[in-house]
Amino acid sequence: MIEKDGIAGAALVEFTIFAPMLAIMSIYTMDFGLVFYKKLELQNAAQAGVQWAIANRVYNGSSIITAAQNATKLPAGDFSVTPSQFCGCSEDSGGNPKVTQLSGGSCTASSTCTNGVPGTYVSVSATFTAAAGFHGNNNLIKYGLVPSSYSLTAKSTARIQ
Repeated sequence: MIEKDGIAGAALVEFTIFAPMLAIMSIYTMDFGLVFYKKLELQNAAQAGVQWAIANRVYNGSSIITAAQNATKLPAGDFSVTPSQFCGCSEDSGGNPKVTQLSGGSCTASSTCTNGVPGTYVSVSATFTAAAGFHGNNNLIKYGLVPSSYSLTAKSTARIQ
């Protein structure tokens, strides 16, 4: 049956125009979702390293790295964990909560804070370069709105002594 008002193929034309846009939006949504997932996993790794140091009340770099790597589903070779120890103050000169680094390593008798007592802190930094979803290292599909990789970082700091 032929319609006389000329709208018989309008739905097909609309679908032809909007289907590719919906597909592209889906790809971008999945890509950003994967990046956010990797960022959360990276933050979990940094927090797990600091939690190990809190639980054991000691700084042991290799054990912190192992705890961080075991706390995430990311492959251990795909991200790096850098623990550090420093002496710091828990408040700035105005009494606001802020960790201020005094000197490297453990606190000494000469370490002083304007407010409060100096303490030994452990900080764990985790970095991961995430290839954006579908093109990854193989560059199968390239699209121009997002960079081909994201450098993600996460950091967690806590006082252990």
